[in-house]
Amino acid sequence: MKKGPMIGLAILILIVLSAAIYLRTTSPRRPGNAQELDKVSVRMKWFFAGTMTGWFAGKEQGIFKTNGIDLRIVPGGPDNNAVKLVAAGTDAFGVAGADEVLMARAKGIPVVAIGVIFKESPICFISKKTKGITSPKDWSGKTIEVSYGSNAEVQYRALFAKYKPKNIKEVPYTFNLVPFIEDKVDVSVAYRMDQVVTLSRKGIQLSIITAKEHGINPYGDVVITTEKMYREKPDLVHRFMKAVVESQRWAIEHPDSAVANLVATARNLAFDNELAVWQATIPFILADGGSEAIAQMTPTRWQDTKDILVQFAGLAKDTPTDSAYVTTKE
Repeated sequence: MKKGPMIGLAILILIVLSAAIYLRTTSPRRPGNAQELDKVSVRMKWFFAGTMTGWFAGKEQGIFKTNGIDLRIVPGGPDNNAVKLVAAGTDAFGVAGADEVLMARAKGIPVVAIGVIFKESPICFISKKTKGITSPKDWSGKTIEVSYGSNAEVQYRALFAKYKPKNIKEVPYTFNLVPFIEDKVDVSVAYRMDQVVTLSRKGIQLSIITAKEHGINPYGDVVITTEKMYREKPDLVHRFMKAVVESQRWAIEHPDSAVANLVATARNLAFDNELAVWQATIPFILADGGSEAIAQMTPTRWQDTKDILVQFAGLAKDTPTDSAYVTTKE
């Protein structure tokens, strides 16, 4: 064979290979390709529990992978604050209270909410029914556990200011149920779909006071990331929230399987208890619009949340809400 045709063939092969490499590096990623998954972590607000069932269902059912994400779910808690860890870049995403986002931004911490998980606050204040406490005005003379520095404290202060109970003894919340069960405190803070469910399953009859029934209802937990992440990787943020919504919806439609996904990872949890917790969680996710509006936020509710913080938590009145959250597309 003459050299001319061989050189031409080599050049043609080189051109084809170069084109393939170019297309490989410039084409949009196709979600679900195992070699192209974005590895990210999401920091939960608290220790693993039934309230987080949707996240584990989405991971185990492959919903996040279908959206091009290799997800790692990590627990939160008093020593693992999601706002701080997301802001520091330890985790790409996190779950935090909407009030935490506003307070953090007022301090110059550039986190933003990209979706709401609990459209109503799940926080409540519990007492044993035998104590006859049915309103914050009945707190007078009682010992109350206060979760200092949290959104629960904000709601407690709001109720305190409205009803002005006398001679209260405050003690720090200890993050377990023992003081309440052993009557060392009269009133404690709880999540309606978590501690309330656990205590009720133990046969303890409760009186429950919510801030909402007294006109105070900020957003609950929201999904957060940083301004930098949203600015530099908007496609990842959009795919992440799409997976979150799909995961919550699937878990709501398949509660038993979803909770099984949770307890398969968090083996210290009991299926029956966490199923009850998840079923009690669902109404907070579906509030304000049902299944088709999961995670969707509104300016009005953000303004309501801000107003409560201005009045009872010292948030500056000129703190903007429109920059505290961003809307992502599914």
